Amino acid sequence: MNGSKALREKIMEKDDLWIVDHFSGLVTKHAGKYVAVVNETLVAVGDSDKEVERKARQIEPNKIPSVLRASREEDMACLL
Repeated sequence: MNGSKALREKIMEKDDLWIVDHFSGLVTKHAGKYVAVVNETLVAVGDSDKEVERKARQIEPNKIPSVLRASREEDMACLL
């Protein structure tokens, strides 16, 4: 694995861990919205994954954002 790819994967892993650590707050504040995280920071919130990825890439053009939809409470009820 080349150095650039390894670094990118390590950063993405940190962002994914940040999402796990802050999942409850993301769901509480942004339920039903898409969020983008770069460098362990929430950088965009919106109504579509493409929208938040575009916003995140404008803020951090050399980074690949971690994008997910913050679950709504009723989405979580189906999991129980």
